[in-house]
Amino acid sequence: MNTPAAPGAVHTGMALPGLVIAVAMIGDTLLYAVLPLYHDDFGLSLAMVGVLLSLNRWIRLFANSGVAAIGGRVGPHRLMVAAAIGSIVSTTLYGLIESPAVQIAARILWGISYAALNLATLAYAVSDRANAGKRVGTSRAAIGLVQAMSLVGGAWIVLQVGPRSVFVIFGALTLVSLGAALMLPRLPREPVAHGKGFRLPLPHRLEVWGFVMGFSGDGVFLLTLAFLLKDSITSVAAVMATASLLALRWLVEITTGPLGGWIGDRFGARRIAIANGTLLVGGFVLIALGRDVTGALLVVLSRGMFNTLIPVLVIERGHDGVLSSQASYSTWRDFGAAVGPLSAPWLFLNVAQGPLYAALATIMALGVALCLVRR
Repeated sequence: MNTPAAPGAVHTGMALPGLVIAVAMIGDTLLYAVLPLYHDDFGLSLAMVGVLLSLNRWIRLFANSGVAAIGGRVGPHRLMVAAAIGSIVSTTLYGLIESPAVQIAARILWGISYAALNLATLAYAVSDRANAGKRVGTSRAAIGLVQAMSLVGGAWIVLQVGPRSVFVIFGALTLVSLGAALMLPRLPREPVAHGKGFRLPLPHRLEVWGFVMGFSGDGVFLLTLAFLLKDSITSVAAVMATASLLALRWLVEITTGPLGGWIGDRFGARRIAIANGTLLVGGFVLIALGRDVTGALLVVLSRGMFNTLIPVLVIERGHDGVLSSQASYSTWRDFGAAVGPLSAPWLFLNVAQGPLYAALATIMALGVALCLVRR
């Protein structure tokens, strides 16, 4: 059943919002492929890599709810412009200065910027609520196209000019996001409940699933992926193999994102989420059995599909406003993705691959059964 648009709603296409967040993300996306393999070039230990890759998520734990409140007051347009500027600065700092303190500051800035980008993009998508799923899918497809190209192109640049110079180049490219943000139309501000202030939201089932997926899929898996492929693929450089596989995650959003959103709008996203969660568990099982490439491929593809499904699930459950409900889910997924990279270096060095990924598969299976299958 179609939901009528809110009075005074401004319908806008998703090309510009999608371009802003897509280009703003290219530095962070490439960092996951480059930093674990080249941490010595940045003057970092592997343990510090885990800290840096988790730090932006820790920041988002606090930023999601705060940014949602700020966005309700200043509107998505200003939120987008500020976030685009933050992404330019953070991406450039990754490669410009070899200092752990500067890298920490850049990750903090990116955490705040992404929280703003994520919520503002959703606000533009749901300006037409009857087609929100399709619009989210279209936006994710645009993001996927840019991320896939930047991963493969960025890996090639790394091999040509080095792992630090690529981020200076990407910082310059990120200026495109600021230009697109300035061109966005202004939307009516979403009403903000007074007196609540900052709060860490209590988790419901969807938030618990977000934590599980964040810990296993966004945390431990992403930090160890480069090392899994380094041992399994020797025909190409490890950074190129890792970037190519991560690019496939975004390519699946290009091909299935709009379709998944369309199906979610008409038939509900929960059934698709259950099937997709089962595939995700299967990927972890395959890695536990030593089928690294096949298992990693399945994990990457199913994770990509969830990025389209989750916003539709958030809208379907109807808790609070769209921005605050999305912020609640994002906070708990970020919590899992913050704990995961901190744990991953120790786990990878001290626990054999089979038992480690078997345990992750078990955790994910419980998450599917308790959080997605149960109503």
